[in-house]
Amino acid sequence: MRLARYRLLFPLCLCLAAAVEAAEWPKSLTNPAPAEDDVTLPMPCGGAMAFRKVLIPNQGPLNDYGIVIGGDDADYAYAEHPRPAQIAGSFDQDAKTRYYLIGKYEVNRAQYAALGPQCQVPGDDQRLPQNGIGWLDAMAFAERYNLWLLKNAAAKLPKDGQQTGFLRLPTEVEWEFAARGGLAVPVAQFRERVFPMDEEMVRHVWFEGTESANGKPQPIGALKPNPLGLHDILGNLDEMVFDPYRLNRLDRLHGQAGGFIVRGGNYFTPQAEIRTAQRIEVPFYVKGEPRRAETTGFRLVMTVPVESSRDKLKTLRESWQKLGSAEKAPEQPKAIGAQGLDDPVAELGVISDAAPDANMKNRLKNVQNRLKVTIQERDDQRQLAAKAALRLGAFLCQKMAGDGRWVETSETLLKQREAAFGAEDTGVKSRRDQLKADRAALTENLLYYSETILGSAAIYDEQVLREQFEILKTELGLKNYQALLGYADVYYKQLIDYRGNSAVRQNAWLNDCKALNRK
Repeated sequence: MRLARYRLLFPLCLCLAAAVEAAEWPKSLTNPAPAEDDVTLPMPCGGAMAFRKVLIPNQGPLNDYGIVIGGDDADYAYAEHPRPAQIAGSFDQDAKTRYYLIGKYEVNRAQYAALGPQCQVPGDDQRLPQNGIGWLDAMAFAERYNLWLLKNAAAKLPKDGQQTGFLRLPTEVEWEFAARGGLAVPVAQFRERVFPMDEEMVRHVWFEGTESANGKPQPIGALKPNPLGLHDILGNLDEMVFDPYRLNRLDRLHGQAGGFIVRGGNYFTPQAEIRTAQRIEVPFYVKGEPRRAETTGFRLVMTVPVESSRDKLKTLRESWQKLGSAEKAPEQPKAIGAQGLDDPVAELGVISDAAPDANMKNRLKNVQNRLKVTIQERDDQRQLAAKAALRLGAFLCQKMAGDGRWVETSETLLKQREAAFGAEDTGVKSRRDQLKADRAALTENLLYYSETILGSAAIYDEQVLREQFEILKTELGLKNYQALLGYADVYYKQLIDYRGNSAVRQNAWLNDCKALNRK
Protein backbone atom coordinates (compact mmCIF):
# COMPACT_ATOMS: atom_id res chain seq x y z
CA MET A 1 0.00 0.00 0.00
CA ARG A 2 2.83 2.41 0.94
CA LEU A 3 4.71 1.43 -2.25
CA ALA A 4 1.61 2.11 -4.31
CA ARG A 5 1.29 5.53 -2.70
CA TYR A 6 4.90 6.35 -3.69
CA ARG A 7 4.17 5.17 -7.21
CA LEU A 8 1.37 7.69 -7.39
CA LEU A 9 3.46 10.51 -5.89
CA PHE A 10 6.52 9.98 -8.14
CA PRO A 11 4.85 10.98 -11.42
CA LEU A 12 3.24 13.88 -9.58
CA CYS A 13 6.69 15.12 -8.53
CA LEU A 14 7.88 14.84 -12.13
CA CYS A 15 4.91 16.89 -13.27
CA LEU A 16 5.63 19.59 -10.68
CA ALA A 17 9.32 19.70 -11.68
CA ALA A 18 8.35 19.98 -15.34
CA ALA A 19 5.92 22.77 -14.52
CA VAL A 20 8.63 24.70 -12.69
CA GLU A 21 11.04 24.20 -15.59
CA ALA A 22 8.48 25.26 -18.22
CA ALA A 23 7.40 28.46 -16.45
CA GLU A 24 8.99 31.46 -18.14
CA TRP A 25 10.69 33.88 -15.80
CA PRO A 26 9.56 37.50 -15.57
CA LYS A 27 11.65 40.02 -17.53
CA SER A 28 12.86 41.53 -14.27
CA LEU A 29 15.01 38.43 -13.77
CA THR A 30 16.33 38.04 -17.31
CA ASN A 31 16.36 41.48 -18.94
CA PRO A 32 14.89 44.26 -16.78
CA ALA A 33 15.94 47.01 -19.23
CA PRO A 34 15.43 45.46 -22.70
CA ALA A 35 16.90 47.07 -25.81
CA GLU A 36 16.18 46.38 -29.47
CA ASP A 37 19.57 44.83 -30.30
CA ASP A 38 19.96 42.58 -27.25
CA VAL A 39 21.02 38.99 -27.84
CA THR A 40 19.18 36.58 -25.54
CA LEU A 41 20.06 32.96 -24.89
CA PRO A 42 17.77 30.50 -23.10
CA MET A 43 18.57 28.85 -19.78
CA PRO A 44 17.16 25.86 -17.92
CA CYS A 45 14.04 26.23 -15.80
CA GLY A 46 12.46 28.82 -18.12
CA GLY A 47 15.26 31.33 -17.64
CA ALA A 48 17.32 33.40 -20.06
CA MET A 49 20.46 35.55 -20.18
CA ALA A 50 20.88 38.78 -22.15
CA PHE A 51 24.05 39.79 -23.97
CA ARG A 52 25.32 42.80 -25.89
CA LYS A 53 27.46 42.85 -29.01
CA VAL A 54 30.84 44.52 -28.77
CA LEU A 55 31.67 45.56 -32.34
CA ILE A 56 35.25 45.83 -33.64
CA PRO A 57 36.54 46.81 -37.12
CA ASN A 58 37.94 43.89 -39.08
CA GLN A 59 40.02 43.69 -42.24
CA GLY A 60 41.54 40.24 -42.10
CA PRO A 61 42.27 37.19 -39.97
CA LEU A 62 45.35 38.69 -38.30
CA ASN A 63 44.21 42.31 -38.20
CA ASP A 64 43.22 43.55 -34.77
CA TYR A 65 42.22 46.86 -33.21
CA GLY A 66 44.77 48.77 -31.16
CA ILE A 67 43.67 50.51 -27.95
CA VAL A 68 45.26 51.84 -24.78
CA ILE A 69 44.00 50.49 -21.45
CA GLY A 70 44.81 51.44 -17.88
CA GLY A 71 44.59 54.71 -16.00
CA ASP A 72 46.60 57.71 -14.91
CA ASP A 73 46.36 57.38 -11.10
CA ALA A 74 49.96 57.57 -9.88
CA ASP A 75 49.14 55.67 -6.67
CA TYR A 76 48.09 52.61 -8.69
CA ALA A 77 50.61 52.85 -11.54
CA TYR A 78 52.22 49.53 -10.53
CA ALA A 79 48.97 47.85 -11.59
CA GLU A 80 47.12 50.28 -13.86
CA HIS A 81 49.68 52.32 -15.80
CA PRO A 82 48.45 52.83 -19.41
CA ARG A 83 49.66 50.22 -21.86
CA PRO A 84 48.87 49.31 -25.46
CA ALA A 85 46.56 46.37 -26.09
CA GLN A 86 44.83 44.77 -29.05
CA ILE A 87 41.36 43.36 -29.44
CA ALA A 88 39.52 41.50 -32.21
CA GLY A 89 36.01 40.09 -32.45
CA SER A 90 35.10 36.42 -32.77
CA PHE A 91 32.02 36.49 -35.00
CA ASP A 92 31.30 38.21 -38.32
CA GLN A 93 28.78 41.03 -38.14
CA ASP A 94 29.42 41.94 -41.78
CA ALA A 95 32.35 42.11 -44.16
CA LYS A 96 34.05 44.87 -42.17
CA THR A 97 32.97 44.25 -38.59
CA ARG A 98 33.33 41.46 -36.05
CA TYR A 99 32.04 41.18 -32.51
CA TYR A 100 32.04 39.23 -29.28
CA LEU A 101 29.16 38.98 -26.85
CA ILE A 102 29.31 40.14 -23.24
CA GLY A 103 26.70 39.74 -20.53
CA LYS A 104 24.41 42.73 -20.33
CA TYR A 105 24.16 42.26 -16.57
CA GLU A 106 26.09 40.51 -13.84
CA VAL A 107 24.90 36.90 -13.48
CA ASN A 108 22.11 36.96 -10.92
CA ARG A 109 21.03 34.44 -8.29
CA ALA A 110 18.18 33.01 -10.34
CA GLN A 111 20.46 32.37 -13.31
CA TYR A 112 23.13 30.79 -11.15
CA ALA A 113 20.57 28.50 -9.48
CA ALA A 114 19.09 27.48 -12.84
CA LEU A 115 22.24 25.48 -13.60
CA GLY A 116 21.97 23.73 -10.24
CA PRO A 117 20.74 20.20 -9.52
CA GLN A 118 17.05 21.05 -9.83
CA CYS A 119 14.77 23.90 -10.86
CA GLN A 120 13.41 26.24 -8.23
CA VAL A 121 10.74 28.91 -8.37
CA PRO A 122 12.70 32.21 -8.39
CA GLY A 123 12.12 34.26 -5.24
CA ASP A 124 11.98 38.02 -4.75
CA ASP A 125 15.71 38.27 -4.02
CA GLN A 126 16.80 36.35 -7.12
CA ARG A 127 17.39 39.53 -9.13
CA LEU A 128 20.41 40.28 -6.96
CA PRO A 129 23.77 39.50 -8.58
CA GLN A 130 25.29 36.18 -7.56
CA ASN A 131 28.05 36.72 -5.02
CA GLY A 132 29.91 34.55 -2.54
CA ILE A 133 31.52 32.39 -5.23
CA GLY A 134 35.12 31.81 -6.30
CA TRP A 135 36.86 32.02 -9.67
CA LEU A 136 36.62 28.27 -10.21
CA ASP A 137 32.91 28.39 -9.32
CA ALA A 138 32.34 30.99 -12.04
CA MET A 139 34.23 28.94 -14.61
CA ALA A 140 32.32 25.81 -13.58
CA PHE A 141 29.05 27.71 -14.04
CA ALA A 142 30.16 28.72 -17.54
CA GLU A 143 30.93 25.10 -18.36
CA ARG A 144 27.54 23.88 -17.10
CA TYR A 145 25.81 26.55 -19.14
CA ASN A 146 27.85 25.71 -22.26
CA LEU A 147 26.96 22.03 -22.02
CA TRP A 148 23.27 22.82 -21.52
CA LEU A 149 23.24 25.21 -24.52
CA LEU A 150 25.03 22.71 -26.77
CA LYS A 151 22.49 20.06 -25.87
CA ASN A 152 19.31 22.15 -25.83
CA ALA A 153 19.85 25.32 -27.91
CA ALA A 154 22.85 24.79 -30.20
CA ALA A 155 21.03 26.37 -33.15
CA LYS A 156 20.80 29.68 -31.28
CA LEU A 157 24.54 29.94 -30.67
CA PRO A 158 26.60 32.16 -33.02
CA LYS A 159 29.18 30.39 -35.14
CA ASP A 160 32.45 31.23 -36.85
CA GLY A 161 33.26 28.79 -39.60
CA GLN A 162 32.75 25.30 -38.24
CA GLN A 163 33.10 26.34 -34.59
CA THR A 164 30.24 27.18 -32.24
CA GLY A 165 30.54 29.96 -29.67
CA PHE A 166 31.19 29.18 -26.02
CA LEU A 167 30.95 31.09 -22.73
CA ARG A 168 33.73 31.97 -20.31
CA LEU A 169 34.89 34.82 -18.12
CA PRO A 170 36.05 37.85 -20.14
CA THR A 171 39.72 38.63 -20.56
CA GLU A 172 40.92 41.89 -19.04
CA VAL A 173 41.06 43.57 -22.44
CA GLU A 174 37.59 42.33 -23.39
CA TRP A 175 36.21 43.55 -20.07
CA GLU A 176 37.90 46.97 -20.11
CA PHE A 177 37.15 47.68 -23.77
CA ALA A 178 33.46 46.96 -23.13
CA ALA A 179 33.42 48.77 -19.77
CA ARG A 180 34.80 51.94 -21.34
CA GLY A 181 32.09 51.83 -24.01
CA GLY A 182 34.04 50.35 -26.92
CA LEU A 183 33.46 52.03 -30.25
CA ALA A 184 30.28 53.67 -28.94
CA VAL A 185 32.53 56.19 -27.16
CA PRO A 186 34.48 58.96 -28.95
CA VAL A 187 38.23 58.39 -29.04
CA ALA A 188 38.80 61.48 -26.90
CA GLN A 189 36.60 60.07 -24.11
CA PHE A 190 37.68 56.42 -24.24
CA ARG A 191 40.58 57.00 -21.82
CA GLU A 192 38.56 58.98 -19.28
CA ARG A 193 38.34 57.76 -15.68
CA VAL A 194 34.80 56.42 -16.23
CA PHE A 195 32.60 56.04 -19.31
CA PRO A 196 30.56 59.08 -20.45
CA MET A 197 27.44 59.47 -18.31
CA ASP A 198 24.41 61.51 -19.29
CA GLU A 199 23.54 62.02 -15.62
CA GLU A 200 25.45 62.08 -12.34
CA MET A 201 27.30 58.91 -11.35
CA VAL A 202 24.69 57.83 -8.78
CA ARG A 203 22.33 57.15 -11.73
CA HIS A 204 24.83 54.74 -13.34
CA VAL A 205 26.93 53.16 -10.56
CA TRP A 206 26.26 51.48 -7.19
CA PHE A 207 29.02 52.72 -4.86
CA GLU A 208 29.57 53.21 -1.14
CA GLY A 209 27.18 55.44 0.80
CA THR A 210 23.56 55.86 1.79
CA GLU A 211 22.83 57.84 -1.36
CA SER A 212 23.81 54.81 -3.44
CA ALA A 213 24.28 51.12 -2.56
CA ASN A 214 23.97 51.65 1.22
CA GLY A 215 26.36 48.79 2.02
CA LYS A 216 24.67 45.96 0.14
CA PRO A 217 24.38 44.57 -3.40
CA GLN A 218 21.53 45.88 -5.53
CA PRO A 219 19.28 44.23 -8.14
CA ILE A 220 20.67 44.03 -11.67
CA GLY A 221 19.56 46.58 -14.26
CA ALA A 222 18.13 49.16 -11.84
CA LEU A 223 20.45 51.96 -12.99
CA LYS A 224 21.32 53.39 -16.39
CA PRO A 225 23.78 51.49 -18.60
CA ASN A 226 27.08 52.50 -20.14
CA PRO A 227 27.23 53.55 -23.84
CA LEU A 228 27.33 49.89 -24.94
CA GLY A 229 24.18 49.12 -22.97
CA LEU A 230 25.95 47.26 -20.12
CA HIS A 231 24.49 47.62 -16.65
CA ASP A 232 26.46 47.69 -13.37
CA ILE A 233 29.78 47.29 -15.21
CA LEU A 234 31.16 49.65 -12.57
CA GLY A 235 30.16 49.23 -8.93
CA ASN A 236 27.61 46.83 -7.37
CA LEU A 237 29.84 43.71 -7.44
CA ASP A 238 33.41 43.71 -8.61
CA GLU A 239 33.78 41.25 -11.48
CA MET A 240 36.18 38.38 -12.07
CA VAL A 241 38.06 38.11 -15.34
CA PHE A 242 39.81 35.24 -17.08
CA ASP A 243 43.43 36.40 -16.79
CA PRO A 244 45.72 35.88 -13.80
CA TYR A 245 47.02 39.04 -12.14
CA ARG A 246 50.32 40.51 -13.29
CA LEU A 247 52.05 43.75 -12.32
CA ASN A 248 52.51 46.57 -14.79
CA ARG A 249 55.91 47.33 -16.36
CA LEU A 250 55.05 50.61 -18.13
CA ASP A 251 54.20 49.41 -21.64
CA ARG A 252 53.59 45.74 -20.79
CA LEU A 253 52.64 43.35 -18.01
CA HIS A 254 55.26 41.74 -15.77
CA GLY A 255 56.10 38.10 -16.37
CA GLN A 256 55.01 36.70 -12.98
CA ALA A 257 51.39 35.53 -12.90
CA GLY A 258 49.57 35.50 -9.56
CA GLY A 259 45.99 35.24 -8.32
CA PHE A 260 42.83 36.16 -10.18
CA ILE A 261 41.67 39.71 -10.95
CA VAL A 262 38.51 41.59 -10.04
CA ARG A 263 37.52 44.72 -11.95
CA GLY A 264 35.14 47.66 -11.66
CA GLY A 265 34.71 48.20 -7.92
CA ASN A 266 31.79 47.19 -5.69
CA TYR A 267 29.16 48.52 -3.32
CA PHE A 268 31.86 49.30 -0.71
CA THR A 269 34.01 51.30 -3.18
CA PRO A 270 33.90 55.08 -2.49
CA GLN A 271 32.59 57.17 -5.35
CA ALA A 272 35.93 58.96 -5.69
CA GLU A 273 37.69 55.62 -6.30
CA ILE A 274 35.32 54.31 -8.98
CA ARG A 275 37.39 53.99 -12.15
CA THR A 276 37.40 51.70 -15.16
CA ALA A 277 41.13 51.00 -14.86
CA GLN A 278 40.86 49.51 -11.36
CA ARG A 279 42.34 46.01 -11.21
CA ILE A 280 42.87 44.18 -7.93
CA GLU A 281 44.62 40.88 -7.30
CA VAL A 282 42.71 38.27 -5.28
CA PRO A 283 44.18 34.95 -4.08
CA PHE A 284 42.47 31.81 -5.29
CA TYR A 285 42.54 30.36 -1.77
CA VAL A 286 42.28 31.88 1.71
CA LYS A 287 42.86 29.83 4.88
CA GLY A 288 42.73 26.59 2.96
CA GLU A 289 39.43 27.38 1.24
CA PRO A 290 38.52 28.89 -2.14
CA ARG A 291 38.24 32.63 -1.79
CA ARG A 292 34.57 33.56 -1.97
CA ALA A 293 33.59 37.16 -1.20
CA GLU A 294 30.19 38.79 -0.82
CA THR A 295 31.45 41.74 -2.88
CA THR A 296 32.49 39.70 -5.93
CA GLY A 297 30.46 38.45 -8.88
CA PHE A 298 30.90 37.98 -12.62
CA ARG A 299 29.47 38.29 -16.10
CA LEU A 300 30.20 36.07 -19.09
CA VAL A 301 31.42 36.58 -22.63
CA MET A 302 30.80 34.40 -25.67
CA THR A 303 33.69 33.90 -28.06
CA VAL A 304 34.89 31.12 -30.36
CA PRO A 305 38.13 29.17 -30.95
CA VAL A 306 40.55 31.07 -33.19
CA GLU A 307 41.32 28.17 -35.55
CA SER A 308 37.69 27.64 -36.43
CA SER A 309 38.19 25.61 -39.62
CA ARG A 310 40.83 24.07 -41.85
CA ASP A 311 40.32 26.82 -44.42
CA LYS A 312 40.70 29.54 -41.80
CA LEU A 313 43.86 27.93 -40.47
CA LYS A 314 45.28 28.04 -43.99
CA THR A 315 44.34 31.72 -44.27
CA LEU A 316 45.91 32.44 -40.89
CA ARG A 317 49.17 30.84 -41.95
CA GLU A 318 49.24 32.80 -45.20
CA SER A 319 48.52 36.03 -43.33
CA TRP A 320 51.20 35.29 -40.77
CA GLN A 321 53.81 34.77 -43.47
CA LYS A 322 53.14 38.33 -44.69
CA LEU A 323 53.67 39.90 -41.25
CA GLY A 324 56.88 41.86 -40.95
CA SER A 325 57.67 41.57 -44.64
CA ALA A 326 59.32 44.57 -46.24
CA GLU A 327 57.61 43.72 -49.51
CA LYS A 328 53.86 43.17 -49.89
CA ALA A 329 54.46 40.50 -52.50
CA PRO A 330 58.00 39.17 -51.94
CA GLU A 331 59.82 37.28 -54.65
CA GLN A 332 60.43 33.60 -54.43
CA PRO A 333 63.64 32.86 -52.46
CA LYS A 334 66.71 32.59 -54.62
CA ALA A 335 69.89 30.56 -54.23
CA ILE A 336 72.57 32.05 -52.02
CA GLY A 337 74.81 32.76 -54.96
CA ALA A 338 72.13 34.66 -56.90
CA GLN A 339 71.38 38.37 -56.74
CA GLY A 340 70.16 39.44 -53.28
CA LEU A 341 66.46 39.83 -52.54
CA ASP A 342 64.82 43.24 -52.14
CA ASP A 343 63.10 42.06 -48.96
CA PRO A 344 65.75 41.98 -46.19
CA VAL A 345 63.67 39.50 -44.17
CA ALA A 346 63.58 37.04 -47.04
CA GLU A 347 67.27 37.69 -47.72
CA LEU A 348 68.16 36.79 -44.13
CA GLY A 349 66.11 33.63 -44.47
CA VAL A 350 68.08 32.57 -47.53
CA ILE A 351 71.40 33.33 -45.82
CA SER A 352 70.47 31.48 -42.63
CA ASP A 353 69.32 28.43 -44.60
CA ALA A 354 72.68 28.37 -46.38
CA ALA A 355 74.78 28.84 -43.24
CA PRO A 356 76.87 25.67 -42.66
CA ASP A 357 77.21 26.22 -38.91
CA ALA A 358 74.14 25.38 -36.77
CA ASN A 359 74.90 28.12 -34.25
CA MET A 360 75.24 30.72 -36.99
CA LYS A 361 72.03 29.47 -38.61
CA ASN A 362 70.11 29.93 -35.33
CA ARG A 363 71.59 33.38 -34.73
CA LEU A 364 70.63 34.51 -38.21
CA LYS A 365 67.11 33.15 -37.70
CA ASN A 366 66.86 35.14 -34.46
CA VAL A 367 67.96 38.29 -36.27
CA GLN A 368 65.39 37.58 -38.98
CA ASN A 369 62.62 37.22 -36.40
CA ARG A 370 63.60 40.43 -34.61
CA LEU A 371 63.67 42.25 -37.92
CA LYS A 372 60.18 40.96 -38.75
CA VAL A 373 58.90 42.24 -35.42
CA THR A 374 60.51 45.64 -35.99
CA ILE A 375 59.06 45.94 -39.48
CA GLN A 376 55.61 44.88 -38.28
CA GLU A 377 55.69 47.43 -35.45
CA ARG A 378 56.65 50.08 -38.00
CA ASP A 379 53.78 49.02 -40.25
CA ASP A 380 51.31 49.08 -37.35
CA GLN A 381 52.37 52.60 -36.38
CA ARG A 382 52.17 53.75 -40.00
CA GLN A 383 48.64 52.38 -40.29
CA LEU A 384 47.51 54.14 -37.11
CA ALA A 385 49.08 57.40 -38.33
CA ALA A 386 47.38 57.05 -41.72
CA LYS A 387 44.00 56.59 -40.06
CA ALA A 388 44.63 59.62 -37.85
CA ALA A 389 45.53 61.68 -40.92
CA LEU A 390 42.31 60.63 -42.66
CA ARG A 391 40.27 61.49 -39.58
CA LEU A 392 41.93 64.91 -39.37
CA GLY A 393 41.27 65.49 -43.06
CA ALA A 394 37.58 64.69 -42.61
CA PHE A 395 37.32 67.13 -39.71
CA LEU A 396 39.12 69.89 -41.64
CA CYS A 397 36.87 69.34 -44.66
CA GLN A 398 33.83 69.70 -42.42
CA LYS A 399 35.25 72.89 -40.87
CA MET A 400 36.11 74.39 -44.24
CA ALA A 401 32.62 73.64 -45.48
CA GLY A 402 31.13 75.57 -42.57
CA ASP A 403 33.63 78.42 -42.88
CA GLY A 404 33.13 78.61 -46.64
CA ARG A 405 29.38 78.84 -46.29
CA TRP A 406 29.80 81.50 -43.59
CA VAL A 407 31.95 83.62 -45.92
CA GLU A 408 29.39 83.22 -48.74
CA THR A 409 26.55 84.28 -46.43
CA SER A 410 28.57 87.23 -45.13
CA GLU A 411 29.26 88.38 -48.69
CA THR A 412 25.56 88.25 -49.54
CA LEU A 413 24.57 90.16 -46.40
CA LEU A 414 27.28 92.78 -47.04
CA LYS A 415 26.00 93.42 -50.58
CA GLN A 416 22.45 93.80 -49.27
CA ARG A 417 23.55 96.27 -46.60
CA GLU A 418 25.64 98.25 -49.08
CA ALA A 419 22.62 98.52 -51.37
CA ALA A 420 20.45 99.68 -48.50
CA PHE A 421 22.79 102.05 -46.59
CA GLY A 422 25.68 102.82 -48.92
CA ALA A 423 29.30 101.80 -48.96
CA GLU A 424 30.34 104.40 -46.35
CA ASP A 425 27.87 103.26 -43.69
CA THR A 426 29.59 102.45 -40.39
CA GLY A 427 27.91 99.07 -40.16
CA VAL A 428 28.93 98.28 -43.75
CA LYS A 429 32.56 99.13 -43.03
CA SER A 430 32.55 96.98 -39.91
CA ARG A 431 31.10 94.03 -41.83
CA ARG A 432 33.57 94.55 -44.65
CA ASP A 433 36.49 94.37 -42.20
CA GLN A 434 35.08 91.24 -40.59
CA LEU A 435 34.55 89.63 -43.98
CA LYS A 436 38.17 90.38 -44.89
CA ALA A 437 39.35 88.65 -41.69
CA ASP A 438 37.06 85.67 -42.34
CA ARG A 439 38.38 85.31 -45.89
CA ALA A 440 41.96 85.41 -44.63
CA ALA A 441 41.20 82.73 -42.04
CA LEU A 442 39.51 80.57 -44.68
CA THR A 443 42.51 80.98 -47.00
CA GLU A 444 44.87 79.97 -44.22
CA ASN A 445 42.77 76.93 -43.32
CA LEU A 446 42.55 75.96 -46.98
CA LEU A 447 46.33 76.14 -47.24
CA TYR A 448 46.71 73.89 -44.20
CA TYR A 449 44.09 71.52 -45.62
CA SER A 450 46.00 71.33 -48.89
CA GLU A 451 49.23 70.63 -47.02
CA THR A 452 47.62 67.66 -45.28
CA ILE A 453 46.65 66.21 -48.67
CA LEU A 454 50.14 66.70 -50.07
CA GLY A 455 51.80 65.36 -46.92
CA SER A 456 49.60 62.28 -46.60
CA ALA A 457 50.04 61.49 -50.29
CA ALA A 458 53.82 61.64 -49.88
CA ILE A 459 53.96 59.51 -46.72
CA TYR A 460 51.36 56.77 -47.22
CA ASP A 461 50.89 54.42 -50.13
CA GLU A 462 47.47 53.85 -51.64
CA GLN A 463 46.99 50.40 -50.12
CA VAL A 464 47.56 51.69 -46.57
CA LEU A 465 45.21 54.62 -47.19
CA ARG A 466 42.52 52.37 -48.64
CA GLU A 467 42.72 49.89 -45.76
CA GLN A 468 42.67 52.59 -43.07
CA PHE A 469 39.87 54.48 -44.81
CA GLU A 470 37.70 51.38 -44.61
CA ILE A 471 38.49 51.01 -40.90
CA LEU A 472 37.79 54.70 -40.31
CA LYS A 473 34.41 54.43 -42.04
CA THR A 474 33.52 51.49 -39.82
CA GLU A 475 34.59 53.40 -36.71
CA LEU A 476 32.64 56.52 -37.64
CA GLY A 477 29.56 54.46 -38.40
CA LEU A 478 29.74 52.56 -35.10
CA LYS A 479 30.32 55.78 -33.16
CA ASN A 480 27.29 57.42 -34.83
CA TYR A 481 29.43 60.09 -36.49
CA GLN A 482 27.31 59.85 -39.62
CA ALA A 483 27.77 63.54 -40.44
CA LEU A 484 31.54 63.08 -40.65
CA LEU A 485 31.35 60.07 -42.96
CA GLY A 486 30.67 62.16 -46.06
CA TYR A 487 33.58 64.51 -45.34
CA ALA A 488 35.89 61.54 -44.80
CA ASP A 489 34.84 60.20 -48.18
CA VAL A 490 35.47 63.57 -49.87
CA TYR A 491 38.92 63.92 -48.29
CA TYR A 492 39.90 60.36 -49.20
CA LYS A 493 38.85 60.84 -52.84
CA GLN A 494 40.75 64.12 -53.05
CA LEU A 495 43.83 62.45 -51.59
CA ILE A 496 43.72 59.51 -53.99
CA ASP A 497 43.08 61.85 -56.91
CA TYR A 498 46.11 63.93 -55.99
CA ARG A 499 48.26 60.82 -55.78
CA GLY A 500 47.20 60.06 -59.35
CA ASN A 501 47.84 63.42 -61.03
CA SER A 502 49.71 65.60 -58.47
CA ALA A 503 47.51 68.60 -59.28
CA VAL A 504 46.92 71.02 -56.38
CA ARG A 505 43.29 72.13 -56.74
CA GLN A 506 42.66 74.20 -53.62
CA ASN A 507 39.49 75.95 -54.81
CA ALA A 508 38.05 72.70 -56.18
CA TRP A 509 38.80 70.96 -52.88
CA LEU A 510 37.04 73.74 -50.99
CA ASN A 511 34.03 73.53 -53.30
CA ASP A 512 33.87 69.75 -52.83
CA CYS A 513 33.61 70.23 -49.06
CA LYS A 514 31.08 73.07 -49.35
CA ALA A 515 28.94 71.06 -51.77
CA LEU A 516 28.61 68.31 -49.20
CA ASN A 517 27.66 70.85 -46.57
CA ARG A 518 24.73 71.98 -48.73
CA LYS A 519 23.18 68.50 -48.89
